Amino acid sequence: MILFYLLLLSLPFVEHGFFGMAIGPLTMEKIIGASCFLYAITYLPQRRELPRFFASPQAKAFALYVGLAVVSYLTTAESIDFVDLIGVFFSQLVFFVTVMILVDSRERLEATVLTVTASIGVVSLYLIREWVGNVGTYGISYRPGWVAGDPNVFSASALLVLPIMFCPIRFAERGWQRLGAMFSLGVTLVAFVLAASRGGMLGLMCLSLWHMHNWRRRLIAIFVIAALLGGAFLLPSSPLDRLLKPNESDLESSNIRLQLWTASGLIFQDHPVFGVGLYNFPKYLHKYLPPGVDLEFVVPHNTYLEALVELGLIGLLLFLSVIGFTMLSLHRLRKAAMAAKDAYYTALATGVGSGIVGFAVAVFFLSAKHAKLFWFSVFLSACMAPIMQYSFRQSRLKEEAAAATAPGSGPDTQLPAAANGTPASVTGEAAAAANADAAEAPGTAPAEAERPPIRVGNWLSRN
Repeated sequence: MILFYLLLLSLPFVEHGFFGMAIGPLTMEKIIGASCFLYAITYLPQRRELPRFFASPQAKAFALYVGLAVVSYLTTAESIDFVDLIGVFFSQLVFFVTVMILVDSRERLEATVLTVTASIGVVSLYLIREWVGNVGTYGISYRPGWVAGDPNVFSASALLVLPIMFCPIRFAERGWQRLGAMFSLGVTLVAFVLAASRGGMLGLMCLSLWHMHNWRRRLIAIFVIAALLGGAFLLPSSPLDRLLKPNESDLESSNIRLQLWTASGLIFQDHPVFGVGLYNFPKYLHKYLPPGVDLEFVVPHNTYLEALVELGLIGLLLFLSVIGFTMLSLHRLRKAAMAAKDAYYTALATGVGSGIVGFAVAVFFLSAKHAKLFWFSVFLSACMAPIMQYSFRQSRLKEEAAAATAPGSGPDTQLPAAANGTPASVTGEAAAAANADAAEAPGTAPAEAERPPIRVGNWLSRN
């Protein structure tokens, strides 16, 4: 699992001396990812039960989206490049399988969330150091972001992680983990202000409103947005300052985006169903620009338009389906966790959903279809359901065993249908399993209910 956590640490990085180091046609990050995948395959027979890779609707939508992207690349590319082929979501598919196999318990889920929290904190330290090193040369308006790709990409990635940072802050067992999560939150907020992304600021506002709407403890969300706005007012160059008082460079950037979006709309009108093919946007861009205008861009700086232009209406609908089904699944998981009175799962489901809302707003102004932390959030939502089911089942069995041995209990003692607090009317992925388990014999002991590890022979004979 050490390699897996190292892989999670690499997710926010785009340009890094170690993770980006090339060994042949592959980078160190992809080599680590391949090693984690091989370890996951060897670990598979040791799981309590086989992972249901495509049980969730967002996993099905993701698989269809990957399939469409690969087919589009293979049928429209002038020449097939191995590195590009690996990068066409294939590596994300391998990462999805790895996450679904390895993150199979509450302990590993908590460690995964803690590691991702640390990863965005580490990349934030890089950005702060970059700003300190270059502010004397380029002025206080310098926007750091090299190791994260660019300031806008960093801001979108930070939005995905910021809401879930409160899970280790509130629930981590060890004090150093809580302190580390609070430190990561602090440096991430500083780096977020220094990155001065206008789309990131809009995403943060939408994230905060969504988080406040879905979470009764609204003071934390209010504190975060107030701290960022306060920092934005203190700096002469900040996302808020760029929104309210754009300079010449900001206006030029906005005009370029408008031209790219206009050309993208014209391209879509001529190729509405399947688009022009993956990575083919720059080949068509110059044909649709006004006379005398020459823009050297390879993406339209809008993730939704990029999917629409390259993969057509079908590709955009699949991408939106991934987001929509993920949010629906997280909503159901949150309701089940609230019914079971499990504060950790409630906070995590809410945080992952809020992060996706902020990301979905921010990527309206940049192309981030390969954002690794976004796909990780989707995969995390897919693997949360079986982990929650098992946790609720174990909690119920423990409570039943304690009730059976309590003074005054006997064979006629009536136990509640679901001792974990889940009412029979609750629907959802985790609650359905909890209600199904409630139909078992009330005298079942925890040791009898636990499934033994899957042995290789049994697994092969059944599959």
